[in-house]
Amino acid sequence: MADKRRKATSTKRKEEISELKAEICKLRSELELTSDLKGLQQAEHAPPLELVVAENNSMSSVILQQQLDVARMHSTLPPPLELHPLCTRICLKKSWDERSATLLSLREQKFRAAYEYITTRSELSSSCSSDERFETANGDVCCSIFQTVHFSGVKSLQQVYDAVLFSMNNMEISICERLGHITTRDDYDCADSSIYNARMVSTNETGVSTEVSGIMFSRFFDSSDRRSFSDAPCGMLVIDSVDEDELYPYVPSERVRKDVSAALY
Repeated sequence: MADKRRKATSTKRKEEISELKAEICKLRSELELTSDLKGLQQAEHAPPLELVVAENNSMSSVILQQQLDVARMHSTLPPPLELHPLCTRICLKKSWDERSATLLSLREQKFRAAYEYITTRSELSSSCSSDERFETANGDVCCSIFQTVHFSGVKSLQQVYDAVLFSMNNMEISICERLGHITTRDDYDCADSSIYNARMVSTNETGVSTEVSGIMFSRFFDSSDRRSFSDAPCGMLVIDSVDEDELYPYVPSERVRKDVSAALY
């Protein structure tokens, strides 16, 4: 009688594992073959490499031409400060009453122009800063700067407004002092505390004198202020330069005139 021995369990497990490994290798080979066939089929229907390169070069050329067209159009635009919405011709008389009346009549107009310019300028712009510099036909050196600044860690909008207002009131004189320039500033009273008028003359170490005659309109609009331009509270500072002053006329032969037109919102 033949003796039929039973296989040990461990041996059976090893055989099963070997069979499974062989099956896995077979499946992998079939999968790789299928992938190769698909790749060959796609390659048969794909356009030649030279055609793809030519199409990419053509598209790049079209994009470059569009960029050059935009640059060419930009070069034909007038310099930004010659027709700038923040610039207003301001002429002040000798009479203090007339001077105050002129500035009061300009205040709301300046706030409105500043608000419309800033909101329109930043509406579709993703840039946080832009800087354009140019020289006019008269030889005036000009620059136009637009910046968006984010303040972190502040407690309130009022805190930012107060800090900016203080900085703007003292920035010019502080810079001159740090540079060692000899500077005098005359502040003039206005009929309203929201209007600031000052004239500053500064002489640098080479003896060149500059003169600034500026006006600043400032106001903090709370949510209940009917004069506000939005439903939320906001602060606004608008700066412009005096073009003609009968009381303190410009003397180009003695001092370089420095004009500033700016808005902060």
